[in-house]
Amino acid sequence: MKTYYTGLDLLRFIAALGVTNFHYFFGLAPVGLTATLTIFRYGNLGVPLFFIISGFVISQSVANSNTRNFAIGRFIRLYPMFWIACTFTYLFTLLMPNGQPVKFAEYLISMTMLGDKLSSLLGYGGLVDPVYWTLAVELLFYIGIGLFVYLFSWKNIRYFFWGWLIVSAASFALHIDQNFFIKMLLVRHASYFIMGGAIALYLEERIKTNLQKLSDKLLIITSLLYTIYISPIAVPAYFVPNPLDGKIIAYSNIVLFLLVILFIYISKYLKNQKTRMLFAIIGGLTYPLYLLHQTIGNTLIQYLQQNFSYSRNEIAIVVEILVLILSYIAYRKDKELRLYLRNKLQTSE
Repeated sequence: MKTYYTGLDLLRFIAALGVTNFHYFFGLAPVGLTATLTIFRYGNLGVPLFFIISGFVISQSVANSNTRNFAIGRFIRLYPMFWIACTFTYLFTLLMPNGQPVKFAEYLISMTMLGDKLSSLLGYGGLVDPVYWTLAVELLFYIGIGLFVYLFSWKNIRYFFWGWLIVSAASFALHIDQNFFIKMLLVRHASYFIMGGAIALYLEERIKTNLQKLSDKLLIITSLLYTIYISPIAVPAYFVPNPLDGKIIAYSNIVLFLLVILFIYISKYLKNQKTRMLFAIIGGLTYPLYLLHQTIGNTLIQYLQQNFSYSRNEIAIVVEILVLILSYIAYRKDKELRLYLRNKLQTSE
């Protein structure tokens, strides 16, 4: 039976808030030392943190569900909310005076959730919201691990993680990491998902052989060390206000790893029902917040800047609160919709 780790709900929200603050506040600090060390610069580290958490949670999910229910569960969790948010964002950019809507064909491509991969292949370049690139990465991971378990069973999952890590390392060693089909194997981000999956394997309560226990420990260590080494190459910083950023970001992967471990550990002490419900709501806000914040938020910030005399920081704070409220409304409606769809589609295991 899958163990639910309440602490990860809070950690997911922290990651989403970090990304939101990166998009709203990065670069607004005064010129000089403060600007080079602004904490908002590192808010985008919420993305790899999401990937580690996904590796952990999805490994647990696919281990404790049949493939059909896993696929239906992922579809219910991802697509209805995504389609609503994608459409709402597209219409928002059409209606706002300063909106920059993508082409209708790009909206349709975005609705597949694989828009980041399909746009360039089909000769387009835009997404309804740039942040959707991470959803394509997540979806391909779900498909990959789901297919492997369906074809080879969960008991062989260690082969999946070790094989994926080797493919990732080989693609960079052979300088083929930019090949379209190789990129579809998520070689740039593989180590984060593998790290999360390895933690899930290590904590698994099923009886394991000594070889499997050793494999799980080695997989955690190897994926962490590989992530530290490869992250500046696989996902180089696109703006470096601090000369030390490359090393800071590389070694911050240790912090991300320890954060996941810490929040998993404290979960066992979160037994109060009200606390668990509060964390569940906070965790539930994460997905709509992530989907809605960037294009809608930045469009609104720019519009208010043009029409009001408040500072950008003040406007950004107000917009962030508004987006959080919108995300809460979306979360409540999505919760009702997912319950309805689950009752209609998902069978008992």
